[in-house]
Amino acid sequence: MVFEEKEIILKDGRKCKLRSIDKSDAADMIEYLRIVSGETEFLLRYADEVTYTIEDEAKLLEGKRNAPREIMMAAEVEGKLAGTCCIMAKGEIRRIRHRCDFAIALAQEFCDAGLGSEMMKYSLSLAKDMGYEQVELGVVDGNNRAKHLYEKMGFVEIGKTLKALKYDDGSYRDEYLMVKML
Repeated sequence: MVFEEKEIILKDGRKCKLRSIDKSDAADMIEYLRIVSGETEFLLRYADEVTYTIEDEAKLLEGKRNAPREIMMAAEVEGKLAGTCCIMAKGEIRRIRHRCDFAIALAQEFCDAGLGSEMMKYSLSLAKDMGYEQVELGVVDGNNRAKHLYEKMGFVEIGKTLKALKYDDGSYRDEYLMVKML
């Protein structure tokens, strides 16, 4: 879904645009995904697993842009992708139509700049406007900064998936399941 662009000011005074993703963002998105996937162990993929072609990424982004009950938000600072987040439908069947998933990732240099909070506030407002009543997310054990943000935004922990992520060294991390009613 395309939504209204919003400008925010980060804690350091820089301007940031929160906008709908576009297929023209495909190359930048691939580079951004490689960067953020390499900066943290809390995302689902390793940087070397970002193997999409620009054409495939453009199709995916266009699909998100045209989906009536989903959003993919780009945070742009000084012409550069600083973060992304999405609202994704759980499904269109009536019994789960009120539920959606939320995901967010920020480039490391924009953590603690107020960007995550602003992206979440705007996304949750858009989710409510789309008719969602319940927003769900997963947060990897040890990602205390993100978990604190989610709790600040009103999410509560409802359970956990044991060994949700397996790392190349053979270790595992659990994932906490969190929910917020809109």
